[in-house]
Amino acid sequence: MKRYGIILLAAVVLAACAKDEGGETRAEGYGTLVLAARCANAVTAETRAQAQIPAEDIPTADELGLLVESVDPEYEFSQVWPALSAYDSQNDYLWATHYKLSLFSGTEPVGADLAPEGIGLPYFEGSETTLVSVGLETTHATVTARLANTAMRLVFTDRFKGYFGNGAEFTLTTDAGTEIELNYETAEKWCYVRPARFTLSGEATKQTPSATQPAQTVRFAEQVNDDVQPGKLYTYVYDVSGIGDTGEVIILLNDTPVRTETTDEELNDDAKPEEPAN
Repeated sequence: MKRYGIILLAAVVLAACAKDEGGETRAEGYGTLVLAARCANAVTAETRAQAQIPAEDIPTADELGLLVESVDPEYEFSQVWPALSAYDSQNDYLWATHYKLSLFSGTEPVGADLAPEGIGLPYFEGSETTLVSVGLETTHATVTARLANTAMRLVFTDRFKGYFGNGAEFTLTTDAGTEIELNYETAEKWCYVRPARFTLSGEATKQTPSATQPAQTVRFAEQVNDDVQPGKLYTYVYDVSGIGDTGEVIILLNDTPVRTETTDEELNDDAKPEEPAN
């Protein structure tokens, strides 16, 4: 699914007017640009299923900001509109020359490296360069905005949630210091972070064995991702196999197993007591 929006960037006659051979009036030196804007919903992911950004996370074209910059060295122009819908075709105009047209999330183009981080905070960007023609000829341009930051999703299988019936508490920590808390309720929601190193840590609590015994909480080894790419989805899946005394937790990243841990002992290697020296 793609969200589309059309905005008309039209010249306003603020200067002297001339007439062409057909007798029609046009603004001298100005042109008209029709910009078709859209957001792509696909992302890169090394999974068997096609990865598509949740519909509720995709902004409409009118919600994207617009930056228009002249790339003509003889004509300086740069202006930001906080949303396409904020552009006023009755008062804004473009001189006929080459421009870079950029779409972005938010009210200003901060870039993926400075974008906000959290659940439901994707940062979209896209740009195209075009020549605005002079006179009555209309210039058409299409700009597609794509996910520029990184997406991460945490998935617990039904077997995992059944075995750890008293819940799970995980924390996604980004290189910028942002901490995103995740649990059974927020799992599978897409977290959007800057394209830089992040870590995933957490614990889960088993079912209560009896009225006299407390439920066991298991801490999992921290997952570190040092190779983070923009525009990509990283899916971490926590599953359980061999339920019982020899139960194992299998951790997958984008369908590839990255760690297998037993559930009858402390799973964080750093938390294990050191063995006494001989």
